[in-house]
Amino acid sequence: MKKLLVTLAIVMGFGSVSHADILLEPYLGYEMGKTTDPDGKINGTQLGLRLAYRSPVMFWAGLDGTLGISGTSELDSGPDESAKRTTVYGVVGLDFPILVRAWLGYGFMNDIDLEDSGKMKGKSTKLGVGFTGLPFLSLNVEYLKETFDEVDGIDIDAKNESVVVSVSLPLEF
Repeated sequence: MKKLLVTLAIVMGFGSVSHADILLEPYLGYEMGKTTDPDGKINGTQLGLRLAYRSPVMFWAGLDGTLGISGTSELDSGPDESAKRTTVYGVVGLDFPILVRAWLGYGFMNDIDLEDSGKMKGKSTKLGVGFTGLPFLSLNVEYLKETFDEVDGIDIDAKNESVVVSVSLPLEF
């Protein structure tokens, strides 16, 4: 029984041969989504970087920063308006042994600077899944749900739901 427990501890990463890694993962993505109040759509590119601590047992946690350039438009007949996104997430994730990884993030800083309407501030959450079967690359899909409560100091109630498709380069140190 003792040999079984020692073997299990080593396999799970709790033995003396265990180590941890730093994950540095730049990514490039495309966002597609819809907004409410006003009703419209949002799409554009995102450039981001995840920096995380990887434990020996599939778990990782860290920060995820995103810069984006988007276009928004109202569904009725509103003009297109460009937007610049700056979001910083706290993320936790799991790397499964079957070429799949998943993560959850909470955006404690979420600013979108609209060209004509001002700067929106709010909160964001993300849920992501990645396919890691390609050499050096990960193909990812993320679902973003955002709420905005302020535009240039004025209270609002706006929401955004988006899907982001991205490719990333996970580097471990």
